[in-house]
Amino acid sequence: MTVAPNAGETQIMTVREVLKLPSMEGATILAGEAGLGRNVTNAMVLEGPDVEKWGKPGLLLVTSFYALEPLDTSERVEFFNKLGRIGIGGIVFKPERLLKAVPESYLQACDESAIPLVRIRPDVKYEAVLMDVMGNAIDSNVTLLNTFFEVHRQTMKLALEQPSIHTILGRIKASLNAAVTFYNRTDDVRVGTDPAVKGFSTLRLTELERSHYQTFHYFEALLDYPSHATTVALAVLVPGSETHASYLVVHRDIPSITPVEYMTIENYASLLQTELLKQAAIEQHLFSRNNMTVHDLLLNRFSSHADVDEALKMLGIDVHPLYQTMLLRITITDPSQADRFADLLATFTRRLKRVYYNVVFFENNNRTVYLRNFSSVSLGFNQDAVEAILTEMHADEELPPFVHLVAISDTCDRYSLATINEQVMGMYRLFDPNRTNNRCMSYEDLGVYKLFLGVSDLSHIDDLVDPRLVRLQNESPEGYKTLITLAEHNFSFGDAAEELFVHPKTIHYRVNRIRESYGIDLSDSNDLVQVLLASKVINLLGPE
Repeated sequence: MTVAPNAGETQIMTVREVLKLPSMEGATILAGEAGLGRNVTNAMVLEGPDVEKWGKPGLLLVTSFYALEPLDTSERVEFFNKLGRIGIGGIVFKPERLLKAVPESYLQACDESAIPLVRIRPDVKYEAVLMDVMGNAIDSNVTLLNTFFEVHRQTMKLALEQPSIHTILGRIKASLNAAVTFYNRTDDVRVGTDPAVKGFSTLRLTELERSHYQTFHYFEALLDYPSHATTVALAVLVPGSETHASYLVVHRDIPSITPVEYMTIENYASLLQTELLKQAAIEQHLFSRNNMTVHDLLLNRFSSHADVDEALKMLGIDVHPLYQTMLLRITITDPSQADRFADLLATFTRRLKRVYYNVVFFENNNRTVYLRNFSSVSLGFNQDAVEAILTEMHADEELPPFVHLVAISDTCDRYSLATINEQVMGMYRLFDPNRTNNRCMSYEDLGVYKLFLGVSDLSHIDDLVDPRLVRLQNESPEGYKTLITLAEHNFSFGDAAEELFVHPKTIHYRVNRIRESYGIDLSDSNDLVQVLLASKVINLLGPE
């Protein structure tokens, strides 16, 4: 690939190169000789000790140390510690009337932090040092920008050819003379130029500070391999969609990557991002189409069996005779991580599809209904297998904390999908209002609750509610809610009080008042059943 003329010769100056500038004639290295390889990207006069506000990596400080005079001993020690943490390139000391020699404590601090401390001749002006360093930096930056635009022209030409990920990676390898891997972390998909290095088992990332003209997030990546030792590489985050985290991994030692090569990485990362965005747009179009088709099937919106057959064929789930639905509701318990719902859903769906083939789904707000096609009853959704997936997700520290409800239907043929959809939706209405516990259930295990879900006309189901509870709800909604909450928490006054934000003694008081005024006693098994059934009726019909 062609790059800008002489671009490969361009390098950011190090302190060692700075010492060769005209203004450095006769300069002496006083301390920090181990840091002569530090990069220098700019220079400025030290005017104040608040370096944490304006200091940047690679900055060369020119000073007589007058700015440190107001500081006490401990503050001066902390000043040099901050220089080391920031990554200051070096210090140029100009002897003046106030301070003709550098204090021993300063020399020791620079040696400990490997910050080069250089003394220049007293007759050298600050401006001369600044012009020498900044002039070289400007020349270097101009060359880097020229390189960027030349590589940009080449990558845009490649983009018109609509290249594959493989093609892009091949160009990157040729430009950097290094193996590269494209890694989709969400789906654990790798595309690489070298099979020997793309097979890492884990990727541990530490973000690096961005340098000039870098727009992507760069990371030091520790790659763990099953068969050999951990290696270090450069990883670049390439955003492509909200639900997928993708990285370009360059298998090279990070210090050996030149500024010109970073310009190449920037351009090809942009090209990869463009391709990912195109793929994401196509996937979103397919998702929207499939999502609505599944929804229409579940609600029996197709007018004929032929239309159903065509829809199932389009979704690729028309081979086997049996169908089953499974509803998943996920609620994130930490409000600060509410925007990570897509991560949870994508993780569950990916792991579910590893266990079950021929699965499509309809997504609506915080719940998703999965529709599966299979050949035998024994191959349907297994409650234990689904719970195992969710248990692993709850234990995964990289995922936000959540609670879930899973409802699994019976099986049916292709023309009765609305029936099994109503089964899982009915279970959702019955059990979803209590979101404090994780629950996974099958329709076949509902027992007496099937009576509620089997009622075709819900207009008279409220007649099943005990008149005493109807009166309590009308006259004391607070008391009614207290009974329902206590019953659903297995008579735990503490848990009920926590949910209602009251003291447990308040719960005792309300229960006693209700028993005296309405004759409802939760210690009586018949009254307890009436309360629990009433709560399910309200779940089905709503609070009104």
